[in-house]
Amino acid sequence: MRQVLDNWNGGITIGGSKISNLRFADDTILIAASQEELVALLNILEQHSAAYGLGINYNKNKVMIIEITIIIER
Repeated sequence: MRQVLDNWNGGITIGGSKISNLRFADDTILIAASQEELVALLNILEQHSAAYGLGINYNKNKVMIIEITIIIER
């Protein structure tokens, strides 16, 4: 993941920190601001994984889309 994220500027900003992934034991959660950004991150991950003989099992993956709209009225 370090190699994947070396030049990655995507993700979302929370509290001034950019977040693009969460890692727990053998699970990784990728976070992106758009579908296009997520596809780009997955492509980079797939390329780096293949270099180590690893692959992504897309049948075991889940995608969650969360859209939050904040409206501030004065």
